Order: sequence, then C-alpha cells, then structure tokens
Amino acid sequence: MKLIGHKNEKERIKIALDSARHRNTAMPHILLSGAAGCGKTTTAQWLANTGGYEYLPASPLGLKTKKDVYSLLEKLNIIGYNKTGDRVSPIKPTILFFDEIHQMPVLAQEVFGLAMERFILEADIPNKLIWLPYFTIIGATTDDGKLTKPFRDRFKLKFIFEPYERDEMKEIVKFHAKHRNLVITVGAIDAITNRSKGVPRIMVNYLETIRDVMLSEKSSIITKKLVESAFFTMGVDRTGLSKTEITILKSLFEANGPVGLDNLAIITNEAPKTITQTLEPFLIQRGLILRTGKGRNITKAGSRYLEEEGHLDKKINSKIFIDASYSRS
Repeated sequence: MKLIGHKNEKERIKIALDSARHRNTAMPHILLSGAAGCGKTTTAQWLANTGGYEYLPASPLGLKTKKDVYSLLEKLNIIGYNKTGDRVSPIKPTILFFDEIHQMPVLAQEVFGLAMERFILEADIPNKLIWLPYFTIIGATTDDGKLTKPFRDRFKLKFIFEPYERDEMKEIVKFHAKHRNLVITVGAIDAITNRSKGVPRIMVNYLETIRDVMLSEKSSIITKKLVESAFFTMGVDRTGLSKTEITILKSLFEANGPVGLDNLAIITNEAPKTITQTLEPFLIQRGLILRTGKGRNITKAGSRYLEEEGHLDKKINSKIFIDASYSRS
C-alpha cells in the first residue's frame, strides 16, 4: 500500500513500529487530527499493512455501554499468548481505528482509559481483572478538543494533518489515475491539482466525475480541455472555489457588512454545520473572509478575488465595488 506525503509522520511511525516489534508489543496509541480528507484513514490502513497488524475499524457512536466496549475488545487478536495472558511467541497486535473519535461517549472513553494504559479490564467480580492482548488505538478527528483530557493524554503519538503541498497532490492525482487505468495528460493533472485544495478526497471525487465525462464523450484520454469543460459544468472556478463558496463571497460583498450564519445558511441552502466545518475553513485560510462575533465579513483580498476572477456582474457591480472599497478603507 502506498502513502504519499507525510514524510515526518511516516518516519516517526516506522521508528515506533520497529521498537514495538523488538519488544514484542504494540506501538503507542495514535491520534490523527486535522482537515477532513487529508489522509488520516489511509495512514491508519498503511500503518496496519506496514506493521503486519490486524485492522479493525469501529464506530465510536456504537460504544454507549461498558458491554459495547467489552464486546469490541473481545475481537482483539490473541495470537502469541497463553491462557493467562503471557506472551509465548511473536504477537500480532490489533489496530482499533475510530474515525471521528471525538464522537465517542465519555463512558467509553473512561473504560478505554484503563485498557489503553494497562491492557486490563475490570470484571464484574470485585477485585478481579481481565487481561487483554496488546492493541493500538488510532483515532482520527477533525475536533480533538472534544475529547476528555485523560483520554486524549493516552495517545502518545499525535499528528496534525494539513492539506498537501502542490507537488504531493500531483503525485496523488497520478497514482489514482493509474489505479483506475486512466490515461491523463500533464496539463490535466495540473488543472485537477489547482482545484483540489490540497485535499485528496476532493481530488478523487473530481477525478471520478471527470472519468465519467470522458466516457460520456467517448474519449480515451483525459486532457486539460476535457478537465476545464468538466469543471465549468460543475461550477468550480480555476482555483477550486465551488458555486456555494462563490455565493458566500458575493453575499458578503454585497452586504457590505457582517452576515450571520443563519442568513448564510438560507442564502446558500446549506446546513449551518456544513458552512462552519466544510465551506468556511478554506475561505478563511485563504484570507477571503473573516469570522467575527457579529457575523462573517469579506476581506479586501476576497473583494479583489471576486473582481479578478470575473464573479461580479459587470453591469451592476462596478459601482458597488468602488463603493465597497471606499467604505472599507
């Protein structure tokens, strides 16, 4: 399995894997936080494949009782142990992978705490403990602040995943095109990379849509012209802003002042959660909008972007742009 990018993270993981292998134990628990779609799940799968671990994905929302947690832990690999829990040969640890681990109920976090630290469970019989085979929890989250501090502290390795660099994204486009047996030109790769915001998940969705366009047009190669046409149909501009993101910018520009989240939700027909967690972060990171206590404001860079990319109605907005610039100066 190939994992592109994350050079430093991979190096630290390989060191931890080697150490655990020499000691015949499991590597430390790992918390992967950061932007959605930037390789957290892929990294967990790569780690399991590289280390020869069992891979057991589970939903954190399904762990509502102690019994739920115990039932999951019963699935851990017990190769290499005797009946009393002593290691008698090389073990094969299990990776428990939780996507959006911050959704795990507090009760489950508390139960896992003892299991993660000492690899034992409290039995129903007073003063009796149950041994557990060694395992590693890998938690992926876009909001690690929602985890309880004691639970979060159990993760000895913590990595923050950010959008990929441009060269890495180009390699990822090539990899996924090859995996799908698609012939793609250099210009097409650049055009897709420019619009994918450094997020592989977005890129994969675009690539699959573009493949469908290619097949529909009875073509055998993905060219830059075909890609540009597909993005025009999808309403994605040359830097990757979607119709909804452009609508947010234009609404803030024309309001010439703060706009509340509820109003933006009505204007865009999107859920407030989608706006705050999916749409706004990229616009804020690019410096196009600001989130304040009174609402959302467009920045000067955001106003310039609308004008330079041709997103303003030239017939009616030339004066508005002048007035807006004057009022913000």
